[in-house]
Amino acid sequence: MGKSFRDRYDAVEFDAKSFRKTGKVKTAENCIYVNLADVYMSDAAVDKLLARDGQQIEAYRQAYENGEDMVRVVLRPRFGGGYNVEDGRHRVIAAKQAGVGFIEALIIG
Repeated sequence: MGKSFRDRYDAVEFDAKSFRKTGKVKTAENCIYVNLADVYMSDAAVDKLLARDGQQIEAYRQAYENGEDMVRVVLRPRFGGGYNVEDGRHRVIAAKQAGVGFIEALIIG
């Protein structure tokens, strides 16, 4: 499975050099809840993903509506405000469809 499938509590920033020296991984300190209105995805990207992966997005939407724990998304700040999605586009679309106001995210960059 891909990098976004790891357990949400174990999502970390991996520093290979530090890991080789200490055998430990740094914890993700940049994890916050982000307003979905601040997360940018183009309409074309959303339409493409819905057409290609609609069933997966629907399953995620149902999971959000049922209050299940989801893997956090990875966002990068945009110039001028807001965030771009680095990992978790399907989850962002599903959360917006489910009417979720905020999403747990790891901020990088």
